[in-house]
Amino acid sequence: MTPRSVGIAIVVVAFGGIAGAIAGKLLPPEAFRYTGFCLAPLFLLLEVLLGRLAGSFGGDRNITRLVLAGALVGGFYAAWLYVRQ
Repeated sequence: MTPRSVGIAIVVVAFGGIAGAIAGKLLPPEAFRYTGFCLAPLFLLLEVLLGRLAGSFGGDRNITRLVLAGALVGGFYAAWLYVRQ
């Protein structure tokens, strides 16, 4: 991984964390099933920008999708669980 791809992954984790913190604060405790609706716009944005971001990950769109989706979900649920404590 290049320094640029690591930076992109960190930014995606931050976006996921911000969305997770907001969802953790606003959604009621029994509404865990609605977290997918919070992530859907971010996944859509990720798919739209995938062609531009794939160059930083060696041009492989599947690896780019895997790394960034994992970073997004990881950041989201880490913030969600932290806020829900």
